[in-house]
Amino acid sequence: MFRSRRLCGLLWRHGKHGKLDYARPCLANVRFINARDDSTVTIDQDSYVKKFMNAVGWMDHSRTRLKLTGYFLYESVPDKVSYTEWFQTLNLPDTFASWFAVTELHVWLLMVRYMAEDLTSTSNEKKKYVKGDGHFVRNCIIEALWADVGNRIKLLEGANPAIARKQVTELSEQFQAALVAYDEGLNDDRILASAVWRRLFNLNQNTNAENIEIVVHFIRHQLQISMESATVMKF
Repeated sequence: MFRSRRLCGLLWRHGKHGKLDYARPCLANVRFINARDDSTVTIDQDSYVKKFMNAVGWMDHSRTRLKLTGYFLYESVPDKVSYTEWFQTLNLPDTFASWFAVTELHVWLLMVRYMAEDLTSTSNEKKKYVKGDGHFVRNCIIEALWADVGNRIKLLEGANPAIARKQVTELSEQFQAALVAYDEGLNDDRILASAVWRRLFNLNQNTNAENIEIVVHFIRHQLQISMESATVMKF
């Protein structure tokens, strides 16, 4: 239980990075000047976000702001998650595959939170999903993920462009399968534990069951926080 609670603090904790620096963002080098004012940012000249801003123009437009929100939300994952502690606590190998699996989980948590923005109550108090801003931000988070993954694969030693494209395709298929598996586990811990075992531990028969329990507890804790936040904001 102590380890479960300790891991729940990993989502927004800076970590120390090793020689192969998976945890540093390759998408864009954005530095927040004031954590309480998300509109005040300094963006490096060659950053991906600045290129996007130059292409569409810095307009006071809702879609532009939502797209940047999706990109900044994604960037907070590789920038603030302590991958080293995840690897050490869960006994995961320090590889690109492990980095992607941990990132994928956090991206899914963000997606669940923003998809909840499009849920509306009908007259008989049933929840109805209508695509809106939450769905758009979700798609932008995914778009930012693949831009970052493409950059990271190119930086791997000896990366071949053809092989890199194949790897991205394979990761995309795995990502879609993982989203379905995690979604199915939203209301059932056993299904969620199975999804965690499959994605993070590759169905390894020697996996410590306690490590799976730690991740399930972490997911439940983060979902509770995000859903409470969504309820307060809508109220």
